[in-house]
Amino acid sequence: MRNSEDKKIFSFLTLFFLIFYTLQIPLHTSKPDVVVFAMRALSKLPILNYAYLAPNTLIEGTALPNYHLGHTLILWLAYHLAPASLSNSIWLSGFVSSICGALIVGLTFLIWKELGIDKKKSVIIAFTVGFIPSIWEESLIGEIYAMQLLFILLFVYSFLRNKIFISIITFTFANLISPLSGLSFGLLLLKPWHKNTLKKIFLIGGVSLAVYLLIYFLIGSNLLNLLNPLSTEQEGRGIIYRIVVLIVFIILNFNFFSLYLYKGLKETFKAEKEKITKLLLATLPQLLLLFLGSTFFIELGSFQLPIFWALAFPLGYYLSTINFRNLYFALSFMGLVILSYTLWIYPNTKIGSSREAAGKWLKKKGYDNISIIGSWEPGINVLYGRDGFNLAELNKYYFDAPFPSENEIKCTKKDSVLIVSQKKTPLRILFSYLHITSMNIPKYEPKRKIKTGIISKLYENDSVLLYKWKK
Repeated sequence: MRNSEDKKIFSFLTLFFLIFYTLQIPLHTSKPDVVVFAMRALSKLPILNYAYLAPNTLIEGTALPNYHLGHTLILWLAYHLAPASLSNSIWLSGFVSSICGALIVGLTFLIWKELGIDKKKSVIIAFTVGFIPSIWEESLIGEIYAMQLLFILLFVYSFLRNKIFISIITFTFANLISPLSGLSFGLLLLKPWHKNTLKKIFLIGGVSLAVYLLIYFLIGSNLLNLLNPLSTEQEGRGIIYRIVVLIVFIILNFNFFSLYLYKGLKETFKAEKEKITKLLLATLPQLLLLFLGSTFFIELGSFQLPIFWALAFPLGYYLSTINFRNLYFALSFMGLVILSYTLWIYPNTKIGSSREAAGKWLKKKGYDNISIIGSWEPGINVLYGRDGFNLAELNKYYFDAPFPSENEIKCTKKDSVLIVSQKKTPLRILFSYLHITSMNIPKYEPKRKIKTGIISKLYENDSVLLYKWKK
């Protein structure tokens, strides 16, 4: 940091957004990954060999290697250092993300100030980043993506300040959080070009890659499993789906500010043509993920957040030139907050609570010692509601099979199981009206797929259906 005033602004931005995010951390979430990550963090040692649940939970599948190693280690430390009152919930996982999100905002200010953007514009660009719905949401729910973007920005800022050793460490760790961080390497283009710049770039990239591969070699993990589409392809996520989702997410994130974004792009191309051109070129590699098909390559947060962070530059740049008392701005900001809450924050809480309510119903009715098979998303939350914060119970009683067939039921080797089927969100139902193959909503009816045994419907609410199968 160049001076004490910059430090004060950085501290204010970070503290403001830390309070803003922390007050919103949901106690319930529809994100099964968050529940599993939080539960895993209570293990005696960090789970380094597989990404989510134990291999025995998969029906005829292959466990993904832990390619979120950096996130695993930080979350494990947080849960082991925190008091028991916090370490028995997913709240702590959300708080880690809130810290990351707040630091993202502070670092955004420092990065653009370092690149020669004046103080006022840098502050408003930073505020813009903090209120982008995707970044806002990821700073609440305890996923990996806020942490990933934080270390990407630490890497960029370190490089801008010529801290090569710190750049290597932060870039390596960003990739240990998610290897998709490597696609943000082009952000180094933002630094003004000098003779030794290219040498430094090759040094950072080469050393980081070598350290990254060495770490995974030492823990015995085979990252090549991530490239196997047969074992990692997710249902309904083809190229058309990914393109439509990206467009929809851009509209949802910038919604009422779209006109400002358009004007901002025009303004920055005039005033800061070199910076905006470099920024757009640096984020182009993220779009390559649209054409690649495995789960590894379609983690929406991993490639959307850097794109939205980049788009915050022209938007914030233009917003710094307008009067915030302008009626259109006031209505746009109010609309952004309302839309973010109704489409992003509230649904997570509502869906998660609804699925957990199904689990609590099972416990109340005495179905607490019977295995569950079904889709990952509702299955994890139902078990969390029934068995509480217990990874051993989750690994013991859950089988991952999105639409269980008769053969998959047999593979459980159980005399009776509970089948979980998720009900789609209103937004996904709306997408289905587009009549695009990858957008269709498969309707699962157990009696059509399973011909042996007795199947009876047990429970239904707005988010989930529960069936019981008995031999």
